Formats: sequence, C-alpha cells, structure tokens
Amino acid sequence: MSQKRDKSASRGASKKKTGNGWRSNLATIGGALLLALFIRVTLFEAFAIDGPSMEPSLLDGDRVVVAKYPFGLFLPFTHEAVVNWGSPEPGDIIILHSPADNEDIVKRVMGVGGDEILIRDGKIWRNGKALETVEVGPCGKDEQEMIEPSCRVYQEVLDGTPHRISQSRHNFEPDRLPIKIPPGHVYVMGDHRDRSNDSRNPLIGAVPSSRIKGKALVIYMSWRNARGSLWDRIRWSRIGHSVE
Repeated sequence: MSQKRDKSASRGASKKKTGNGWRSNLATIGGALLLALFIRVTLFEAFAIDGPSMEPSLLDGDRVVVAKYPFGLFLPFTHEAVVNWGSPEPGDIIILHSPADNEDIVKRVMGVGGDEILIRDGKIWRNGKALETVEVGPCGKDEQEMIEPSCRVYQEVLDGTPHRISQSRHNFEPDRLPIKIPPGHVYVMGDHRDRSNDSRNPLIGAVPSSRIKGKALVIYMSWRNARGSLWDRIRWSRIGHSVE
C-alpha cells in the first residue's frame, strides 16, 4: 500500500515538474522576443542598401547596422519619431524616412539647422565656403552598380573630415539659390551625386529631424548582385568596415 502511494506521488511530482518546465521555457522565449523587439525599436536595426545613390561609400547589396538611440524613438510603421532627443552632425550617414514617398533612404548629412547650402559652378557651398574637392581617380568596377566609363571618384572635405563621392556627369549640377536650413532640419545628399534622390529634390528638401531613424555604423555583410556561388557573391573585404 505504501509503494502505491509513493508511485502516485512520484507521478504527480513529475507532471508538476513538466508543467513548470514548459512555463519556464515559454517565459524564456517570450523574454528573448521582447528583448529583441526592444533592441530593434530603440537601439539597433539592420538596413539593406538598395541602389547606387551612396557609391562609393556604400554599395548596392551592403548590409549595415544602424544605431537608432542617438536621435529619438522611432516606432515601426510610423512616419516620424515619437520623441527626438538628438540630431546628427554634418558628414554623418543616416537612414531617414523620405518626405517624398515615406520610403526609408540612406544619405549623408551636408548641413544642419542654421547652415546655408548653395550649389554653384558644380560645387557645394556651405556657409559661404566651397567644400574642398579633389579628384582621386576613376570609379572601380566593384564600386558601381552600373559600369559608367566617365565615373570619377573625388575626395570631399566636410567639417574637416574627408569622405569619398562619385560623379559620372561633371559640372552638370545647375546653380541653385541658397537654402537656409530651418532649425530641427537637415540637408542630405547621396555620395553618388548624379544618381541620388535627395534634398535637391523639392519634394524632399530639408528633412525634419523627426524623420531620421538612425546613423549607419558598420557593414556587417555585403552581397554582389551577380551570378555565381554564394561564396563568390560575398564581398568579404567590406565586412566589418565602419561607415565613413
């Protein structure tokens, strides 16, 4: 009689242990999902580069890690940040929600609130001074989505920090009236100057800081849009490079 009671108690304890284990696993999975959602919404997000507008800095097929926390809280499926607490610096590469079509785009900050931007004689002027620009050489084949023989790479200096840009048509940019950037806005351009839809487009113009989703930090993966094995399509040399 004693043995039957012991077996029954053992089975009850086993069922209780199984139930507690199931609940514990569910709580662990749920906690992990909530943590991942918190990180994606508030801290970091992955972003895929689509198109040539940031060549040669970022290429079609690059995947970058974007820091969201420096600027504000931008919730999924919204067009503007719920709250802002920071703004980018000139030269930063940012992800923003385009006012033209509400699509996410990646651009370089050329000016912030209070700056004056002028385009004259094919050059960018900021606060009365032309940005120093020096030709580096032809665009590399691996740095172009579409091969353009006339493409040239230039080094441009913004706020004392150099970065690379490219152009296929030279001195094509029509003169534009100076633009005074309102407070809480940024003026953005793509690094491939003649293949970028940016603040030069009146539908975009100076972009409110509330539409900035984050700052591009590092390239974690890069794929060539070409045929071949998975191994051959990966641009191994770009993986781990910081975004400049």
